Amino acid sequence: MNSRTKALKLKGQQALDPAILAAAASAIPTPLLPNFHQVVEALPAAIYVTDAEGRITYYNTAAAELWGCRPPLGDSRWCGSWRLYWPDGTPMAHEECPMAMAIKENRAITGMEAFAERPDGSRVRFMPFPKPLHDETGALIGAVNMLVDVTDRRSTEQRLDESETRYRGIFEGARVALWEEDFSAVLTLLEQLRAEGVTDLASHLNDHPETLARAIGLVRIRDVNDYSVELFAAERKDDLLSSLNRIFLPETQAVFAQELVALWDGHRRFESETTLRTLRGQPINAVFTIAFEGVRCERTLVSILDASALKAAQQALRDQKQRLKILNRVARIVSSDLDLERIVQTVTEVATEVSGAKFGAFFYKIGDNGSTSYALYALSGAKRETFGAFGLRRNTTLFEPTTLGFGPIRCDDIRADPRYGEIAQHFVPPEVGLPVTSYLAVPVVSKPGEVQGGLFLGHDEAGVFSQETEDIILGIAAHAAIAIDNAQLLRKAQIEVVQRGRAEEDLRRFAAIIESSQDAIISKDVDGIITSWNSGAERLFGYTAEEAIGRPVTMLIPPDRIDEEPGIIARIRRGERIDHYDTVRRRKDGSAIDVSLTVSPIKDSSGTIIGASKIGRDITDRKQAEKRQQLLVGEVKHRIKNLLATVQAIARQTLKGAPAEEREAFVARLMALANAQDLLTLERWNRAAVHDVVDRTLRPFEAKHSARFLTKGPQDVWVDAQRASLLTMALHELATNAVKYGALSNSYGVVSLTWEVTGKEDAQNVRLTWRELGGPLVLPPERKGFGSFLIERALQGGGGGAKLDFNPNGLICSLDVAL
Repeated sequence: MNSRTKALKLKGQQALDPAILAAAASAIPTPLLPNFHQVVEALPAAIYVTDAEGRITYYNTAAAELWGCRPPLGDSRWCGSWRLYWPDGTPMAHEECPMAMAIKENRAITGMEAFAERPDGSRVRFMPFPKPLHDETGALIGAVNMLVDVTDRRSTEQRLDESETRYRGIFEGARVALWEEDFSAVLTLLEQLRAEGVTDLASHLNDHPETLARAIGLVRIRDVNDYSVELFAAERKDDLLSSLNRIFLPETQAVFAQELVALWDGHRRFESETTLRTLRGQPINAVFTIAFEGVRCERTLVSILDASALKAAQQALRDQKQRLKILNRVARIVSSDLDLERIVQTVTEVATEVSGAKFGAFFYKIGDNGSTSYALYALSGAKRETFGAFGLRRNTTLFEPTTLGFGPIRCDDIRADPRYGEIAQHFVPPEVGLPVTSYLAVPVVSKPGEVQGGLFLGHDEAGVFSQETEDIILGIAAHAAIAIDNAQLLRKAQIEVVQRGRAEEDLRRFAAIIESSQDAIISKDVDGIITSWNSGAERLFGYTAEEAIGRPVTMLIPPDRIDEEPGIIARIRRGERIDHYDTVRRRKDGSAIDVSLTVSPIKDSSGTIIGASKIGRDITDRKQAEKRQQLLVGEVKHRIKNLLATVQAIARQTLKGAPAEEREAFVARLMALANAQDLLTLERWNRAAVHDVVDRTLRPFEAKHSARFLTKGPQDVWVDAQRASLLTMALHELATNAVKYGALSNSYGVVSLTWEVTGKEDAQNVRLTWRELGGPLVLPPERKGFGSFLIERALQGGGGGAKLDFNPNGLICSLDVAL
């Protein structure tokens, strides 16, 4: 059977059946018998006992926790799980469970797995170990069973299997022979030699060939890829796993000795060239790289490249000794190097020198057919800035056979080719210093047939490139394609390893952050069932992770707010993120707590929403501070109003003898100031919105002159408390003046008041424009009164100010207030 799922932990204890206890205790040493019951209860494994009829007579606390319930003793049979399922999900009758099998067949059962479903619907995957119990006569008296939760282990195994599958795909798909070897025993041998006083390993191996032979025999071949089977003419992988001696020649042992010396000196990488043999005895000219991985070199990876074709090409070019030296040197680099940039540069330099070209370039393919272009990747024999003008930008008739992989193009004089006119703009004029006459282009095509780019060679003389040269460059291009393929495969493998390591590190870091967070971090599935619970959640809500996981998140929501959850789930299913919002949740003890919640959807690798993550923060202190603030603001508001009322009473008494108009004007100003203070204390003590200041100041005048104020401006514009008071006074004076002398002194005049934000972001103002229309003819005053003085002087400073324009058609006032 296979495996599955999770657990909800409960607590409890049942009485132990004396007969079964005696039978089970018969195998326990006598000193432990007085504490056997306590020992079983303390075990983390789920253990229960039945009689010969399968009736449960005892179970420990761990069993009750795994089952999620406490079945009655003596009535429940075979297993205490609410329901049972086979690993494939089909229901399992209790009469078919492993415990029933053990009693009915009178034998221990191992190697099976099943799912146990709890009453709350959650499931846990477990492995049972039932064993029959017998009395002194051998008669069956019952059975004992231990249930092991394997849910987390199976999840880990699945992730490892997926990672192994990706790695195996790269390993088996490489067109290079890859061998996984275990050098741990060899490393132990080297440590023994060092302990025996050996200091010069090379000399020791030369003097003791039996030690070298022993080291070769200690290498354990763990695996080879499919290409190794093909390269070494084996019928199956097992043919290559027995010993390295099957592919070693006498000259190979000398290179192996060099490997051991490198390992002795602490090097973890070794590269060389040697001769191996196939299982049919045919020699292979091989360039190999060995990487000693693992603490004990138990995961050593060997890559072997077949250089036989290159050797044949070298033999054919033996008469060109100087060129052969260059080709041999670079061929080794191309065969053993897995760095893409160095491979391409080396290939370009070799091709240029071997062909006798004045310059050579490798153009790399970019894009797909239909919109293909090529970028200069490497060059030789010319400066990049000079050669840049030669850059191919698209396919043309002359270049197509190369760029599409059809074959090489060789011209003794490119200027005489009828296709030259189409691509003349791609060549540099002679005066620039890079004329092209002889031309040779060879495609570089990977093993699957994909064009990787092309080698382009040029010379200013005609007839430089021969058929022999073309064949040589074709061979270089073929080796370059293999090397590039291998470099790309290695790069992909390295990226996979790095990404996997980063992902694992990110998971560990993420888990540590979540666990150490002071906030409650909870995840749930799309049905609202809790799937994770950090220590912050334990502190905030009082439930342990065992108590919370597997239960619906609604257990935290008070009854009067239970309708919040369906809306949250609906938004999560749509992929929405729910930013901070304040609400109330319920602790384990039933008390309410103010929290701020953020909810984000959780997606799997395919982008499907599988749940949600909630972050909850305790805002009790903040709520209490807000209440205290509201009380304080209310008290300040009350005292300011009382103070201004007292000032008004004193003013009326003091100004009894003054003209009524002046007395009322003074009192009106005090009332306007009181309104401004009242506005500031409604929500925020330190600032007020401009639209609120305008509305509150003009409200007394609009009551008598309805529909004669036209106001317009942005809503979210704020000024500080001091400027709000000064702006209130200025607007009050303007409105009072309009009622007495201006547009509001008749029955049809109107006042337009607009505002807008001006200035740069770091020094912004709000500009209010007061414009009166339809009033009496306006004449500039012979002298300025208190009102004009207040308007012009009150807002000065800090980038603010006021300007009065006594336009004959109506007063215009511009007020600038710093934000």
